[in-house]
Amino acid sequence: MTSKKLKFSYLHPKYWLTWLVIGISWLLASLPRSWQYGLSNWLANRFASKEGRRINTIRRNIDACFPEKSDQDRRQLIRGNLKSSVLMLFDLLNMIWREPKDMTSTVRIVGLEHLEQVLAANEPLLLVTGHFTPLFQLIAKLTLISPFSAVYRRMDNPVMEANLYKRGAEKYPITLLHRKDIRNMLVKLADNNTVFIVPDQDFGVKQGAFVSFFGIPTATITNIPKYARKANAKVMLLSAYREGKNGSVIEIEPLLENYPTEDDVADTQRWSSWLEEKIRQHPEDYLWMHKRFKTRPEGENSFY
Repeated sequence: MTSKKLKFSYLHPKYWLTWLVIGISWLLASLPRSWQYGLSNWLANRFASKEGRRINTIRRNIDACFPEKSDQDRRQLIRGNLKSSVLMLFDLLNMIWREPKDMTSTVRIVGLEHLEQVLAANEPLLLVTGHFTPLFQLIAKLTLISPFSAVYRRMDNPVMEANLYKRGAEKYPITLLHRKDIRNMLVKLADNNTVFIVPDQDFGVKQGAFVSFFGIPTATITNIPKYARKANAKVMLLSAYREGKNGSVIEIEPLLENYPTEDDVADTQRWSSWLEEKIRQHPEDYLWMHKRFKTRPEGENSFY
């Protein structure tokens, strides 16, 4: 189908509701930052004690990962996480509809020298992070340093895909790679490019293993060391947390030494343990609404 015909098909009535959602997203991105922050805070206070699929997932994850905290502390953490998660949505909308400088002016980087050193050596690099809620601020800020490719999950709705993810990416020197297009990703790495990947989701154990995450056996893909080995790529970890009302901090770690080894499970446990450590420092700024523990070892009851 030609691009012209494809775009004409976007006007089909089945997409009218989608266009309404896109229009609302533009309106939300047009709100002043102070309003976005206030709305996020109001929504968090409004829904923190409510029942709902997403809220219950957040509550279940936090209860399981922080059993040492009091009930009051966990309730406060849930409220803070809800606010940070709504701000993540606003970050995405701002990335799509606002100018790039609006996304990057309030973000500071710690450890930039580690990344600059690797980029200067012109070597293939895997940037690995987790679903920290300032993720979109992190991505936008990194583009000021160097272009890179980002692995992502393509949206099922082509109108949403074209007018949200792709519209946002067009403003930045980012090449989007579908998460199943591993061959193209390895080609990018072979050409000494940088690939950004966020692997901390439950994709089952067909291409992974159960590793410890907050003391819980957690289905985790073991592909990071495999990609690094195939492409002879360096691996660098980076995290992010919120600072103030609109800003965030990116922390870039030195290159992982002696990585990968020949033990993919141990290598996976290594970055998973690092991720847990970073989350514990700022637990409200992690996307707990993911069903991270959905896949269970054989014979174990459902987590959710």
